[in-house]
Amino acid sequence: MKPSVLFVCLGNICRSPLAHGVMQHLLKQEGNTQFGIIDSCGMYGEPEGEPTHPGSVEVIKQKLGVSFSKGSRHWRKSDYEKFDLILTMDRSNFRDVMDELQNQDPLKKVKMFRDFDPAGQGDVPDPYYTGGFDGVFKMVERTCRNLIDLHAQGKLLQ
Repeated sequence: MKPSVLFVCLGNICRSPLAHGVMQHLLKQEGNTQFGIIDSCGMYGEPEGEPTHPGSVEVIKQKLGVSFSKGSRHWRKSDYEKFDLILTMDRSNFRDVMDELQNQDPLKKVKMFRDFDPAGQGDVPDPYYTGGFDGVFKMVERTCRNLIDLHAQGKLLQ
């Protein structure tokens, strides 16, 4: 099975597109064809179509040597059917997704992104408010690598 993954943050301009870009790059770099759709969205905040925050664009370019930017989009209830794994960047995003689903997640698709971080759990800090794109990048890259490893071991969707 090729899992499809959706990264979710507040406005889809900093954290979730950063995870989207990193994951997409890592999969391409490794020639990994074992994943389906990789995407990102936001719960609220920015209007749809807003560009990725320059801090996220710059850190991906500096660290990975690639350009990545996308237009923001909002969460849709249909995302639950489309994606195998829905990873929220913080507890607030998790609650928002669960509220949209009326607290129904029978397939246990909705999880916190850092549940897969080998260095620890919790929220991914929002660099829109705090800066710190470098630190967020490290957290995101480490977690994305672990997602790929867990899938290779058959443990991602357990």
